[in-house]
Amino acid sequence: MGAELEQLEIIADFINTHDRRMRYEGDPGVEILEGVNDLRSWLLEYGFIHDLDSVTEVDLTLARELRSSLRAAIPYNPHDPKDGDFQTLNRIAGQFRFFYRFGEMSDVMETVEEQGKGGLARLLILVFRLRENNLWSRLRVCTAADCQWVFVDRSRPGTGKWCSMKACGNRAKNKTYRERAKSMG
Repeated sequence: MGAELEQLEIIADFINTHDRRMRYEGDPGVEILEGVNDLRSWLLEYGFIHDLDSVTEVDLTLARELRSSLRAAIPYNPHDPKDGDFQTLNRIAGQFRFFYRFGEMSDVMETVEEQGKGGLARLLILVFRLRENNLWSRLRVCTAADCQWVFVDRSRPGTGKWCSMKACGNRAKNKTYRERAKSMG
């Protein structure tokens, strides 16, 4: 399961390219994918595209839509409205073309797409495989409203709430303690 959790980390990193951690009240977060070069660099870093592949503005728009729909598809996400029937994610996935290659030892799903869109399609194939292997529920969104960082829950029971026990978890527990102490007088 270790390699699959590392693959989930890639998905979390993609979703976190819109960093929602609040640095001040009303902070809209930081957009990491500001332009096509940022998306190209991200796709190259994880091997979703090749050095000579290009990325377009259309790819960038598609990447941002995919990122938002993946965030909304995380089961334990208290911050984003649920798209219960996965309508948005299915609409976006419908913009890609795939084919299957069957083999004696294993079967492979591959994309017909090329360039930047091909990289996004490879990312979507990874999402499909992780969901197929029932690992998607290990992807979480930190319950701290001022954080909302997407993380992989590596705890044994798989019930993590915070991206970090040292930061967000400690603040939440201290807040609960202070509220309880205040109500007791």
